[in-house]
Amino acid sequence: MTEYGNENLPEQTPENIKPERRSSWLDKHSNNQQGDVIYVLRTTQQHHVMLGMIADQKANIVLGAFLIFITVTQRMSDNSADFGMPLWILTGFFTLSALFALMVIAPRFRHRLKDSSSGNLLFFGTFADMEQEEYIEQLNNRLQDNKQARHLIMNDIYQIGQVLNKKYKNLRYSYASLALGIVGSVLSFTVLNIPH
Repeated sequence: MTEYGNENLPEQTPENIKPERRSSWLDKHSNNQQGDVIYVLRTTQQHHVMLGMIADQKANIVLGAFLIFITVTQRMSDNSADFGMPLWILTGFFTLSALFALMVIAPRFRHRLKDSSSGNLLFFGTFADMEQEEYIEQLNNRLQDNKQARHLIMNDIYQIGQVLNKKYKNLRYSYASLALGIVGSVLSFTVLNIPH
C-alpha cells in the first residue's frame, strides 16, 4: 500500500502555482509581511509609552521626597541652629531638583498646525481643536493603505521619542541637582563642625 503524506508534495512557491492562484498567494504573503511591520512598530510605540510612564514615576518620587524633606527641615531648623548652612544648601539644590521633576511630568501640548496634513493625527494634542468630522476625514485621507498607516505610526514614535528625550534630560538634571545638594550639604556640615 502507498502511504499518502505531505512529504511528496512540492513546496509551494510563486513559480509552481497556477497563474490564477499566484496573485492571491502573493497577496496573502505580502499581507503577512505588512502585519509583521505594523506589529514591530506598535511594539516600539508601546515600549516608548512605557518609558514615559517610568520617567513620570521617578519624577513623582522626587517630588514626594521633596515634600517630606520640607516638612522635616522646618522642624529641624526650629530646633537646632547647627544645621543652618547645610540645610540651606540642601534645600536650594532640592528645590532645583523638584523644579526639574515638575518639568518631567508637566503636560505638553502642541498648538494645532495650520496644515493639519503634516501633524500627528495619533496624538490628541494635534486634533483636540478639530471638529469630529474634520478629524475623521483627515484620518481617512491618511489611512488609505498599509504604507500610510506605517508612516503615521513612525511619525508618532518619533514624536514620543522627542518627548522622552526631554523628559529623561530633565530627570537627569533633577537627580544631578539632588546629588550636588547632598554632597554640598555634607561638606558644609563637615567643615562647620571641624574642631578648631
